[in-house]
Amino acid sequence: MMSPTPLCLAIAAALSCPAAAFAQSNQPDDKGKAQDKPVQKVEVKGSASTYDPRRDDTASKTVLSAEEIRKYGDDNIFDVLKRAPGVTVTDKSIKMRGLGAGYTQILVNGDRPPPGFSLDALTPDQIERIEVIRAASAEYSMQAIAGTINIVLRKVVSKPQRDLRLNATRSPLQRSGTMGGTWGDKVGTLSYFVNGSLFGGHNEFHSRGADQLSLPDGTLAQSRLTRYDGGGAYRGGVLFPRLNWKIDADNELNVSAGLQASSHAWSGFSHNENLAGSFGNPDWIDMPGRTSGDQWMMRGEIGWVAKVAGGKLDVSLAGERSRDENDNDTDYYSAGRAHHLLRDWDTVYRPRRMSFRGKFARSLFDGHALVTGIDASRQRNEDSRDRIDQQDGAPATHVVEAYQPQVTRLAGYVQDEWNITQQWSMYLGGRWEGVETESAGTGVAETTSRSHVLSPVAQTLYKFPDKSGRQLRLALTRTYKAPTVDQLTARRYLSALNTRFAPDSSGNPGLKPELANGVDVAFEQYWTDGAMVSLRGTQRLISDYIRTRLDLDPDGRWIYRPLNDGDARVHSLEAEVKLPLRVLNQAAAGFDMRASVTRNWSEVSTVPGPDNRLDGQTPMSANVGLDYRRDRLTFGASMAYQQGGWVRVSDAQIRHAHTRRDVDAYAAWKLDPHLQLRFTLNNILGMDGESESVYEDAGGLSRQASWQQGATRVGVNLELKM
Repeated sequence: MMSPTPLCLAIAAALSCPAAAFAQSNQPDDKGKAQDKPVQKVEVKGSASTYDPRRDDTASKTVLSAEEIRKYGDDNIFDVLKRAPGVTVTDKSIKMRGLGAGYTQILVNGDRPPPGFSLDALTPDQIERIEVIRAASAEYSMQAIAGTINIVLRKVVSKPQRDLRLNATRSPLQRSGTMGGTWGDKVGTLSYFVNGSLFGGHNEFHSRGADQLSLPDGTLAQSRLTRYDGGGAYRGGVLFPRLNWKIDADNELNVSAGLQASSHAWSGFSHNENLAGSFGNPDWIDMPGRTSGDQWMMRGEIGWVAKVAGGKLDVSLAGERSRDENDNDTDYYSAGRAHHLLRDWDTVYRPRRMSFRGKFARSLFDGHALVTGIDASRQRNEDSRDRIDQQDGAPATHVVEAYQPQVTRLAGYVQDEWNITQQWSMYLGGRWEGVETESAGTGVAETTSRSHVLSPVAQTLYKFPDKSGRQLRLALTRTYKAPTVDQLTARRYLSALNTRFAPDSSGNPGLKPELANGVDVAFEQYWTDGAMVSLRGTQRLISDYIRTRLDLDPDGRWIYRPLNDGDARVHSLEAEVKLPLRVLNQAAAGFDMRASVTRNWSEVSTVPGPDNRLDGQTPMSANVGLDYRRDRLTFGASMAYQQGGWVRVSDAQIRHAHTRRDVDAYAAWKLDPHLQLRFTLNNILGMDGESESVYEDAGGLSRQASWQQGATRVGVNLELKM
């Protein structure tokens, strides 16, 4: 038996480990034989890390864990996010500070979703966490005037993981089913992870509308009621495999892929009942239609992570390709079927993208953590539209149009997070982004649009001493909102019924990006057991505001066009609280309460008041939830509130959104350590969707109202861990 070295004895003593005594007790005795002493059991306990990204990161963000994401048994990401603090979801538009339509940046694994990637097909069990980033970060794109939501997909596992989830939901308007699972393991230096799901279902849609036009003298010139009833089936699958190879202590290789595929087939019937006047010549009354489509997306990425020059280098190369093909057939009939128009409209959307990302991170002297990197991508779309119109037996009109927009992006950034003292940290960063959009197509002039933005950002976090849990945050940002490819393309979409209620639409190649200077201030208080309260105020000053205006063109057709029009100011106040009720009364142990409320204001300089807010902004939103956990039973409920109201889009146009109250509930029963049954209720109040718009000019006052039926949805989930 070898004698213990001095180093071993020193380490053992430092850890209060009896290893030294054990070693000495096993020294040979005088007869050269080891003494037989009992082996002492050594148990070393270390407390788990208390790191909380919400509390400890200098950059302000809220993180939703996998447990929170799957708590209510949701089958889509939109239902998950409607319960996130400071986030509102309207018609699958995700908003922060009440602003959607490009003001809120949506990322997947820190990058823009690839072309053809559908958030609809992303099930909650495929998500590791969701980061709600309120102030900008130089590492991500600065196209985040309202904020950023980063969806992080589940990655490589460190231990074997096998689970299966079955979900079924039903309502008077919907029935659906999902089967998904995860298979992950580690073999030597290789680890792999596969997550996938299959889904299918049937949806029904029932909506009603009313349009009317009153002349300046009050005469009712046009009035009609619209009814639409339809539905159809859908199905699809999602697969996300990932492989990690730990080459050595300094190098690792990551390979990942993604595949989404789905199809749908819908049919419906629309009927207009004219009460006064005519809405066209011919005036189409009945419109039965059918549509079917297939979509798929594939993505591959290879990444290398290496320890070099005292830091970590992370580079990745990704490629994506997708196809979205739709076939739409609609019959238009006038009163008594005197006239008939058959429109067969086929569209094919084929985007592809290549992207490169590189990041180098290194800790420097005096607590500095420096990160610098570059992002580059090129996306090219091949869009085609094949339209055949045939009216009243006349020869068919065949129009084939093709568009080839191309978007090239290049960005570079640097950021430094500096722990000045134990209580005070500072984040400084800057990002330069350039975008070039080229557009060419049938019947439109070839155009090129270039823009670039330099965006500095500074954030600081101060924690009050003596572990009081109180802290202050301040952020200064410069962000922007770039025009979309459709907004920059001069192509025109024609409406079969061209009225002020159903106009054409077109882009504007001369659009410039919106720029915003922002400030965020927050106070946070954290207590034990996860209790916290947060108060936050923000402001954004926007220049070159882009709005969409309804006009009558020289040819006498109504058209929607985007344009840069003046400046805008956005400010908001947000409060959030999380409270385990046992803090107030031990009898309430097991109950956890959370609540948040956000009040938003905005003003557009070129639009007269009142209500001259940014188009679509939610004035106020709130979330409140209560959860209870005891033994193997967990249940809870939540309500997401969105205040409606009027918004003046221009001096002639205003829109109204109705208030929504979405109440959800769940109950989960853990049958054994490997099996859990979950019941869910969504939209318990059966809220419908409603909206209204008004347009007034020298020709008169027009009103349009719409209503879509909603329904309570019941779901059951079976979760099996193997």
